[in-house]
Amino acid sequence: MKVIHPSRPLPPTPFLTAQGTWPSNLLEGQGLRPGPRLALVAVALVVACLPARAGETAQFLKIGVGARAVGMGGAYTAAGDDLNSMAWNPGGMASLTKREAGAMYANLVAETHYSFMGYGQPTKYGTFGAGIMYLGQGSLDGRDSQGRANGGFTASDMALGVSYAKTVLPRLGLGVNVKLVRTNVGSDTGYSVAFDLGSRYDLGRMGPGSLAAGLAVLNLGPGIRLHEQSSDLPLVLATGLGYNLPFGLNFGLDFRNRPYAGSSEVSLGTELAVVPQLALRMGYASTHGLISGAYKTSDLMGLAAGFGVKAYGMSLDYSMTPFGGLGNSHRISLGSRF
Repeated sequence: MKVIHPSRPLPPTPFLTAQGTWPSNLLEGQGLRPGPRLALVAVALVVACLPARAGETAQFLKIGVGARAVGMGGAYTAAGDDLNSMAWNPGGMASLTKREAGAMYANLVAETHYSFMGYGQPTKYGTFGAGIMYLGQGSLDGRDSQGRANGGFTASDMALGVSYAKTVLPRLGLGVNVKLVRTNVGSDTGYSVAFDLGSRYDLGRMGPGSLAAGLAVLNLGPGIRLHEQSSDLPLVLATGLGYNLPFGLNFGLDFRNRPYAGSSEVSLGTELAVVPQLALRMGYASTHGLISGAYKTSDLMGLAAGFGVKAYGMSLDYSMTPFGGLGNSHRISLGSRF
């Protein structure tokens, strides 16, 4: 079976321009019924998660982990102080004071789903953690160079990671992740090892609340080789601020630069604890992919909203992000501190 691979310049087809890009009117679903739109975006998600023409691969690593973090628009580099920090800024895991286990399931679009499971264990030597991320695409249609259907194939991505974080100064936490990354497209599979480095510094009281700052370098490592071509991992340089007010109102602001992709993004989020057991969240990310998991085709796709409930050491979080004319993307997270 011949499958068009996104890491190479793509020939013109009914769904691709001569430059190998997706026409904006098709991505927005103009002139397409719901069925074809779903099929088209499902294929677009595969393109987003495989080696891109810009030289990046394993782009599933960009998709946000944790319904709480996504509900705040992904502004979590400094605001995060829980298990989900493993994916945003491993330095935040130094703030764990109890053992924490968590899982997330995200229904993105069509048959595409994204999952995460993790565990964090604070000790007198620091905080140790482990986690797994998995993106499944389901069955997809293959096309030859003329755009004709020539069978089906599957695609998936996975990352297995171990983490360590420690408070090295009274207010400074440092952390590191080591991840084994696997990308699979049909019969082709590629592997790589990636590192995440992060720090979170509690600046203490500033005005009526407390301020924290975070800095992280994510997905640092060699690229993945598929179809006899190597592509870079999606390197991310992130910095952020988190501000917590005493009456349960939290703010997060992040800036991320993606050197290999030549792009940057800003995320802004807020969280309000209406009562100790219930929190409402809202956020916005300026560019595609961070919280929706697909190419951004309208400003609404950067929005996020959600809520969280907790009691007896257990937590349930939910977030929703618009997916243009294809509906909404939903995430559910379960967590336990003990």
